[in-house]
Amino acid sequence: MPLSNIPRLSSQSMLRLILASASLLIMIYVTTDSTVRVTTPKFLKCPSREQVCGTADTGSPAADHATPSGELAGFSVEHFVKGPPARTLQDNLRNDTKYITTFLDAGWTNDFMTVVNMVYLGMTSSRVPVLPPFSPMHVGFEAENFHFAEIFDLPRLRKAIGYPIIEWQDMKDPKGNTQDVLGCWSTWLLDNENPRGSRLYYTLHADVSYTVVPQGARLPNRHQSFWGLARLGFPDGREEALRGTKPVPSSHHRVELLPDDRIMCFDTLYFVGGVDPFEWEKDHSPAWRFVGTHARFHPNMIKLAEEYLRKAFGLAEGETIPRFISMHIRHGDFKGYCGDGPAEHCWTPVSTLAEAVEEVRASLQSRLGISVSSTHVLVTSDEQDPVWWAQIDNLGWAHIDHGKERTAEKYSRWYPTFIDAMHQSMGIGFVGTGGSTMSLVALKRVMDWNGGLGVMVDWGAGKFAPKETNSS
Repeated sequence: MPLSNIPRLSSQSMLRLILASASLLIMIYVTTDSTVRVTTPKFLKCPSREQVCGTADTGSPAADHATPSGELAGFSVEHFVKGPPARTLQDNLRNDTKYITTFLDAGWTNDFMTVVNMVYLGMTSSRVPVLPPFSPMHVGFEAENFHFAEIFDLPRLRKAIGYPIIEWQDMKDPKGNTQDVLGCWSTWLLDNENPRGSRLYYTLHADVSYTVVPQGARLPNRHQSFWGLARLGFPDGREEALRGTKPVPSSHHRVELLPDDRIMCFDTLYFVGGVDPFEWEKDHSPAWRFVGTHARFHPNMIKLAEEYLRKAFGLAEGETIPRFISMHIRHGDFKGYCGDGPAEHCWTPVSTLAEAVEEVRASLQSRLGISVSSTHVLVTSDEQDPVWWAQIDNLGWAHIDHGKERTAEKYSRWYPTFIDAMHQSMGIGFVGTGGSTMSLVALKRVMDWNGGLGVMVDWGAGKFAPKETNSS
């Protein structure tokens, strides 16, 4: 692959970006049926009077989980670094290459969305994305960081989008403790007194001085636009944005540094969209359509998830897994939105979940000609109440008891979350929790990867949790 200080998009990738810009004008709204408390996400091909949302009436799936991996033609990490992982990130930055990175610490699904946003922003700004590791905010900080390429098929992602991507561990030795002192941009400072915090500052040994991004990058509801941020990676936009600004001193060395031009870094890129806030909820989301949908799980991870699935459905080793409906029923921290009343009065009743499953089963049959057994349902949830799980068992639905399976002890504390996410994505139908980004991303995967359909179930006296506080 020829080297260039500004990566060039392939003609295929350029066409995707042009189509993405055009697609931002499309917006379809659908109705809901409050009688069963099931709400429908706003996706392009959802019929306006149906509750169930799907990608196509033909049932034609996208390439499934067994699609072979591959690598971007001519790609090699060595084309984008000076050498092996170095003492500092800056030691490995090439003078003929521009990069982009960000920091994470908002729950795994939100961090995945942030990484996807960053890759798309890298494509629009002609910079090589440097993926940070996932921080174990939701699984316990005694767990270690987890690298993107260990859970997702990174070579396949590079090949699918036709664009180079590397990781922090390619640039900087993760076992080292030499500190990088960086100048970065802060999107968080637009609406907050301090830059966004992250545990990665400590585990990646980074001391960062931040400069607030310009007001012109704003979208409504505390969001920023991709193009408002992309222009910071070019001379004119950078020069204009730095006029009259003063960096915030770094937390350790208390130095004031202007944003680095070789590696454009941000404190967070979660609240970013093309034209709308919370754009991941829309069918036109360019970050999802041109990056996120191509981030498939690592083949080794899929094999592990399939082992758990066979056990849950009582299948023998190697036996074909039947088509099933996956569920994500989030309770946990959402009880904070239930007010003063008992949480069990706030959650969607199991009887309503059963109605949602039947709605999905019926739509799979009527719209796609696919029959799914009423017991081929897999439930994932953070609920700990055995009485609730007994109701799930009484319906004949399957679920994984990660405590009983000793999943965290066998692998790591990350794996219950990973396995649940993979199971959610493997269904031909899906029932999710309104207001949860984990459910949102799972539904998108079921639709795009499997040609499936699904619903998001309401809760909390008919109201979703506040979007600005959603996490995986």
